[in-house]
Amino acid sequence: MRRTTAVFVGALALSAALASQAVAAPAEIDAPNARAAAEVGYRGDLMRQKNVVNSFQNDPGVYCVIVDPNAGINLPSALILANPHIHADSVVTIGEPTLACNSRRDAITVVTLKNGLPASSSFTIAVL
Repeated sequence: MRRTTAVFVGALALSAALASQAVAAPAEIDAPNARAAAEVGYRGDLMRQKNVVNSFQNDPGVYCVIVDPNAGINLPSALILANPHIHADSVVTIGEPTLACNSRRDAITVVTLKNGLPASSSFTIAVL
């Protein structure tokens, strides 16, 4: 019983130590002429950013990019440009709130497409 307890306590201590390590913040992206910009991985993870606080994949090929509300950007009237990477041939961006991104006013909905159908792909995005 003591051996089992010691192993359990040791495993618990190790998992607590690993859980307490902070996840590194996304690197800053060099985009001097953009008000916001991001590089997003095909699973929705935020790789690099400027005035973007989060990103996530909602469905295959459907992503939400959350712009820092303190940046003061009116997304529905902003010019938003995006480029898909290797697994898609086009991308659509929507600055208006959408159900895909829980009607958030600080979210850009991004859909990456392959042959006209949603397909998961990494991408870059800029808000000018």
